[in-house]
Amino acid sequence: MKTPQMNTHRLFHNFSNTKQNKSVTCSPVFNPVFSLVFSLVLIHIIFLPLNFAYAQVKASVVAIVDGTAISSIDLENKVQLLLLSTNKSAATEDLEQYRSAALEMLIDETLKIQAAQAINPNSFTEATASARSFFENAYSLQNLAASERLQAAGIPVSTAIDQIKADIVWTGVLTNKFRRQFSQIQSLAEAEQQRLLNDLSAPQYNISEIVLMPIPSRPLEQTRTLSEQLLNAIAKGAEFNAIAAQYSMSGSAKNGGKVGWVQAKKLPADIQNSMDNARLEGEQFFSIQSGELIYIFKIDGYRKLGFNDPSLDVISIGRAVLMLAENVSEDEKNQKISQLETDTKNITSCSDLKTYHESLGSDVLSQINNVKIENLETSFQEMILKLDIDTPSEVIQTNENELAIFMVCSRSQQEPDIPTIEQLNEVEFNKLYSVLSMRYLMRLRRAASIEIKM
Repeated sequence: MKTPQMNTHRLFHNFSNTKQNKSVTCSPVFNPVFSLVFSLVLIHIIFLPLNFAYAQVKASVVAIVDGTAISSIDLENKVQLLLLSTNKSAATEDLEQYRSAALEMLIDETLKIQAAQAINPNSFTEATASARSFFENAYSLQNLAASERLQAAGIPVSTAIDQIKADIVWTGVLTNKFRRQFSQIQSLAEAEQQRLLNDLSAPQYNISEIVLMPIPSRPLEQTRTLSEQLLNAIAKGAEFNAIAAQYSMSGSAKNGGKVGWVQAKKLPADIQNSMDNARLEGEQFFSIQSGELIYIFKIDGYRKLGFNDPSLDVISIGRAVLMLAENVSEDEKNQKISQLETDTKNITSCSDLKTYHESLGSDVLSQINNVKIENLETSFQEMILKLDIDTPSEVIQTNENELAIFMVCSRSQQEPDIPTIEQLNEVEFNKLYSVLSMRYLMRLRRAASIEIKM
């Protein structure tokens, strides 16, 4: 007898060792740039804390951008951050490619900071507090803080922090330079909110993005190759958010590329079609060239009915759990499955299911309340959405070597959670940022004195 197997640990892991007479409420969890260490004089470079791997490297100037020096230490730290972001080692055959990309990023960061300091000399320092929150979001892992992750790799935290600060101050440069264009953001956000209210059931995607644009030192074909390499690294486990923070040209880069929920029909037709195809094929990541830009997308969620999607309902869930012996045979397990099916087929309420659960001798909680279906593990969502209230599920074997029967005890539809004007302002801002940022940066590059000394 084949029993569905499912990871329900994410839902119940906080309760597996808790006595069942306690009441627990689980609140829904909602989901919805570039570094530079200024090395002005040799003494400053010498007394920078060095990674052990580079302790024997003689510090030198690798580039000068309008009088600002970029040191070999800056460059090597940036290379190491790129390698960390893409899960590569220093032995990779693409090391020179990484070094070239790192230098280009440092040059861009220098130009961004110089442009910002021409407007406000203190802007880079003032961006520190904001940068730290973005830093944690982009570089932390589930069990490892961002600073601990970089320090473990021998990379100064400032290498990532300063990168984010550069993107923050660059935002100020663009809004100052293109006041007229950015002055329209509020009206665009208000119009978008009204469109959302007029079509609450339009399908939505929850997405993150990496936006790449060809530059003089990396023409279109090389940019395509880069997108393929990044997509391959992500498929092998590299952190999407950290790569977005390093490589993306979008305003979402400082937030690890996170865009949030967008109506599918608001996406360009070619991007929407590719996104639909990726979802239907079970692919979470894909890349596409649209116009002059190359995108890498991550699909974090999909709502077929938009703000009216049943996955937004809030439910209470009951369960009856039978623990299996450690070395249970397949025949014995099948007998237990049959027992559960027989015992629960006439149970029609969560209170009766709780009584049955207690009779099995399990000391884990039998019910969890106030859970948004969308926040459940994907396969568990699919099962719950098919269940009527007070109807037992089929027998599920969980990763904890348990057999379980689930039941929806209550279910309530929520009011549409329409994005605020502030949230929509950010979305509209990032759209405009992506268009204007690289164009203006290229203008600064052409006007700058850039001396490469490698």
